[in-house]
Amino acid sequence: MRNMRYQSFQCDLVRYPFTIKLSTRYGDCDVLAHINNVAFARLFEESRIRFNLALHKSDNLSHFERRDRLMLVATHIFYLAEMNYPSDVTIGVGVMRIGSSSYTLSCAMFNEQGDCVAVNQSTIANGENGKSSPMSDELRQAAGQFLMNLEGVEVQE
Repeated sequence: MRNMRYQSFQCDLVRYPFTIKLSTRYGDCDVLAHINNVAFARLFEESRIRFNLALHKSDNLSHFERRDRLMLVATHIFYLAEMNYPSDVTIGVGVMRIGSSSYTLSCAMFNEQGDCVAVNQSTIANGENGKSSPMSDELRQAAGQFLMNLEGVEVQE
């Protein structure tokens, strides 16, 4: 990932075309009832999986039998604020960039007050046997339906 910092527009929930509400679990917290960093990663993972189900118009993981084999090849989490247990969160998910064999996915986590508490930027690549390969036109079009609203934003790479 070229850009290892988040951009302020990524903390704006209205820019995300896909949202999901998730709840923290007791096992996600430390002795001070803070949600730990691993739990943030798991919540982002769950949001990416749910996004992929929507991307493939599927209600289960059977879409992984298709031609396109999506793999998480890079991910970075920016922790912006603490969260305490119990907490419900809203995670916004959107495609920032579509390439020939990969796309960049942005996810942002918002607490119950609507504050952005973390941003996750990931590169999802299509590949088989450990090598990247071009995404199908069908997948590129599907990903295009989930592009973030970047109107008025200058994206820095």
